[in-house]
Amino acid sequence: MKPDPASGKQGITAFFSPTESNRLNKRVVRFTITSSGIGPLRKLIESHYPDLAIVRFPSHKVDLVNELYRSFPEVVFGDCLVEYMIDLEQVSAPKNQDDFDLGVLEAEEMHFEALDHIVMYSFSNYKNHYSRNPRLKGFDLIPAYQEWVRASVTSLDKTCLLFFYDDILCGFFSAEKAGTVYRGLLSGVIPAYRRSGVFRGIIRSVKSIFHQNGATKIVTNVLLENRPVHKVLLGEGFVISNSFLTMHLNLRTSHTLPPSRRWGKTFRSITSTPRRPRLRSRHADLPVGNTKTD
Repeated sequence: MKPDPASGKQGITAFFSPTESNRLNKRVVRFTITSSGIGPLRKLIESHYPDLAIVRFPSHKVDLVNELYRSFPEVVFGDCLVEYMIDLEQVSAPKNQDDFDLGVLEAEEMHFEALDHIVMYSFSNYKNHYSRNPRLKGFDLIPAYQEWVRASVTSLDKTCLLFFYDDILCGFFSAEKAGTVYRGLLSGVIPAYRRSGVFRGIIRSVKSIFHQNGATKIVTNVLLENRPVHKVLLGEGFVISNSFLTMHLNLRTSHTLPPSRRWGKTFRSITSTPRRPRLRSRHADLPVGNTKTD
């Protein structure tokens, strides 16, 4: 995804996502809000004309939720992400902690099949903002996550670690490197090894390995409802640094018309359903039902 170079000046960054657009067969544009309000967001969305706008903003700007529902015809609450951070130079390992003995290696392309396997099992019942959008009903998250994890292996600015217990692959952790800050992208544990200390062992290994590789900070995001992960991160010295809300705006759907040449002068073409003749029954006393669109 490439950012719109002019959008950041408004406190909003817009990213057109070709990968998501191809996967969903929709024009998908992501909007990240830092300090802006609903007015500039409306104008920026108008200039990009997406089918699906994915809007993410800090949760302290919760007033934007009401503004979004007032401004757009079809708004879906996606998720709430909690951002955790640890300063590896300030936090020392707790004394007398029980070590979970895990084998670890850095993933390479030869491990793609194993990665696909563990991602499939780790995220088989996972719910995120895509799964909450009724317009994306039936969208399979697994191939998207498999592709994402593979990209962390082949990219120079990313890394992916594989973890083994008794020589059996049980978990992974992928991250992006930006200077001395490592940002967790995706991690998972096979269900059979959950709530047994494996994830805590992964986090301890990640802290040690990344620190040895020059990291000073690790940042990662967790869904608000994922209580076991929150407990592990807090117990391992991470602190909450931010939180974000994700909203979906379904703008152009199958029953809307394409914009006219004067679309740039009006926002109505994507924020309202075109007026159509009301269906009438030839029997005046019989109601006419409307077809529901998913």
